Amino acid sequence: MHLGMSVFLPACRKRETLTGDATIRYFDYLEDFGQFEGLLPNLFTEISTSKEQSFSCVDFVDTPGLVDGDMKYPFNVKDSIMWMADHVDLILVFFDPIGQATCKRTMEVVEQLNHTHHLEKIHYFMSKADEVIDERDRQRVLIQITQNLATRIRNSHAFNLPTFYLPHEDDGGLPCNIPNAIDDVCNEIDKAVNQTVQKTLRQLKADCASIQAVIQQRRQQDAAARAVNSNRTSNGLLLFGGGLLISMLLLWVLATRLAGALCSIGVTAYNGAAATAA
Repeated sequence: MHLGMSVFLPACRKRETLTGDATIRYFDYLEDFGQFEGLLPNLFTEISTSKEQSFSCVDFVDTPGLVDGDMKYPFNVKDSIMWMADHVDLILVFFDPIGQATCKRTMEVVEQLNHTHHLEKIHYFMSKADEVIDERDRQRVLIQITQNLATRIRNSHAFNLPTFYLPHEDDGGLPCNIPNAIDDVCNEIDKAVNQTVQKTLRQLKADCASIQAVIQQRRQQDAAARAVNSNRTSNGLLLFGGGLLISMLLLWVLATRLAGALCSIGVTAYNGAAATAA
């Protein structure tokens, strides 16, 4: 059982491992995830080159296994799981039949998740079913898990707890009587991928419509502003022309009066000179 949190990221070139700081930089939406004390040194990203099924479309987040007792984790596991639940499309809860079927910490996290808006994202499975060979023991474990979950989940009427395990490579392909719903796990992941694609396309369509509406609004505002500016420009030109005409009239009147006054002074001076000469 590991005590850290791992992210399995598909890639096309090579397999490598990223530490906590590099993971936060790679996933910009995880910036606030580093606020949990002690998390970054225990956060790792494994980049895989696998292209099996829908693996290239999925980022897997593996949380620490929860156990009771004196086990101490280097960071707040429950709060970090609740934080991560807000950023994922699918939550798979795996119950280990050996010692973890009635884990109090696991039940508390499941109860917290069921009192949030993540209810439709949660799916339950009993993993490592091949470790319980006897059918009666396996049924006893399933009943025990179901009874512990009954008071903690909200959709108990549609509750389903399939069992699965990883096939052994050394069994020679021999048939096994233990039910293995590993294909159901893959189907749930494929369904989540398809739903996410549809959700993303709907969001893209809505965003495009919003952008078009904003562009149309800005164009209308620009056209209205252009009309206002054109009207103000025309009014300004008219006022400028009127002011210029009035100024020219005033100058003409002033020039006319000035010319008349100069002529009057010239005649008076001439008459005065003539009288003196006489």
